[in-house]
Amino acid sequence: HNSKFASYTILAKGDFPSELNIPIPFCLVVNDTSNDQLVIRAGYWFMYNLYAITRNTNKYLIRDRRTEKIQFIEYDFLAPDTINELFDSLKILGSLTVDEKGNAETTGWENSKRKTVLKKVPQAIQIFKELIQFYGISEILKFIATEKITDFDSLKKNMSAKISRSEWLNIGGQLIRKEAVEKLKKDIKSSKINTWDEVHNFYRKEGKNYNNDKLNHAYTSLLEILNITPTQFNYSFFIQLLEQTISTKTWICKGIYDSRQKDYTNSFRKMVYENDKEMNEVIGKFEDNTFIQEQFLELDELKLQIASIKKWTN
Repeated sequence: HNSKFASYTILAKGDFPSELNIPIPFCLVVNDTSNDQLVIRAGYWFMYNLYAITRNTNKYLIRDRRTEKIQFIEYDFLAPDTINELFDSLKILGSLTVDEKGNAETTGWENSKRKTVLKKVPQAIQIFKELIQFYGISEILKFIATEKITDFDSLKKNMSAKISRSEWLNIGGQLIRKEAVEKLKKDIKSSKINTWDEVHNFYRKEGKNYNNDKLNHAYTSLLEILNITPTQFNYSFFIQLLEQTISTKTWICKGIYDSRQKDYTNSFRKMVYENDKEMNEVIGKFEDNTFIQEQFLELDELKLQIASIKKWTN
């Protein structure tokens, strides 16, 4: 069918009877034939399989074996395009009437007359807000580490003066501001750009600008989700946000740990092995999982960086 899906949408199975238009990212889409309805579990990855969604970032980065990396490809699941989708999702979810179980009905997501049911709407709203805030602070912390910022005034001077969040497009895996893409198209139509080499140079230039553009987007996203002005983003408030970032990262690490641990404790997953020793030989020991170890190491490094920032004199 002619369908459209937001980022990181997973389909439970492929026997959907009609065209789909799923505007919310990170969700599970289920064709509930027994009740003749379409079921959407918003925020599915973060509630049930944080291990898979976070590991994708590392997995695809390792698999990128291009000999000439002309395009700067983004692999992080929290990026300008997905964050913008989360903002759009918050508007959609916030407009729904939710029942006592946290579910809501909506229309326009499937080209049929049957109902569409969204599950756990309040939980998804809370998670989406927390992830947008986490994205904003995480990018600021990366900038502090890269540029060796040592005081809050210097940090604020490097933050964008823009108030509005920029729109982004995914151009073959490379994320570029919509404004820049529109200019490229205009320059091609006006013959200002005439060759493929010039187009490729555009990609290279945007790739070099990406980290700075992403930082600006992260900062404006943070201000928007918190509903504050740049003036209200002061040092004491920044410290509060850093504490919340530790809590979010701790929640992510725990979710990664718990979702992977199920593979070692679920009886139906274990039943194909003769015993635990054989299982460990095949899939490796749970305690030796390097990805999980790396995530908890990142948490420790985050705590150390934040402890250092708390020593700033501002």
